[in-house]
Amino acid sequence: MVTVGICDDEKQQRTMLRRIAESYFQLLGQEYRVEEYEDGECLLRKVQQDPYGTDIIFLDIQMSGMDGVETARRIRHFSREAVLIFVTGYEDYVFHGYEVGALNYIVKPYAREKITLVLDEAVKRLEMDRQRCLPVQQGSCLSKVPVREIRYLCSQLRKIVLYTVNGQLEFYGKLGEVQKQLPGCFVRTHQRYVVNLAYADEVRPNQVLIGKDSIPVSKKYSQELSGAFARFLLQQ
Repeated sequence: MVTVGICDDEKQQRTMLRRIAESYFQLLGQEYRVEEYEDGECLLRKVQQDPYGTDIIFLDIQMSGMDGVETARRIRHFSREAVLIFVTGYEDYVFHGYEVGALNYIVKPYAREKITLVLDEAVKRLEMDRQRCLPVQQGSCLSKVPVREIRYLCSQLRKIVLYTVNGQLEFYGKLGEVQKQLPGCFVRTHQRYVVNLAYADEVRPNQVLIGKDSIPVSKKYSQELSGAFARFLLQQ
């Protein structure tokens, strides 16, 4: 399933882009869902509630209220995985895409060929991201857990508990060795904990808040964690 978000304050523009996107995924034979947002605030609320819930976002730069550039900056605080595609009526605005890691841009009026090419790029990037998995050995069974679904890890004696968006998973291992297999957004907060900064709602001197969960932060890792979180936000 690929979820596409279209954010534009003009309904006619949203409808045109929606039809092209739907036609693209139908021809591709890919299961999809398209969601429309009339302003940046609505889109941002969705991303805050579910950072991995929208895969591809078409974002109009010039909107009333919060413009597309500011919306993109705020989205990146919560999701670095979403593929951002700017929509604009003026090529002068294109350079804004670099600071928020936008994949590409589309200039109005829409050209189906251009949108198709950009969607090809977006789908390829999604496939690469989704292939990143952590191998987990449970007895004689080896499974793969998508890295993007891991919220945090906890070491309990000889076992590691993996907290994901879909629940918990236990397996034997050493926390330090597992962390080496994960990208840089996974940071140690405590001798027993590693968190995925992409899910961190707030970082405090003695705890990290991930949804309703409070993850302890020891003095040993507090300063390093604060710096890592600051760098993570700047890179989004």
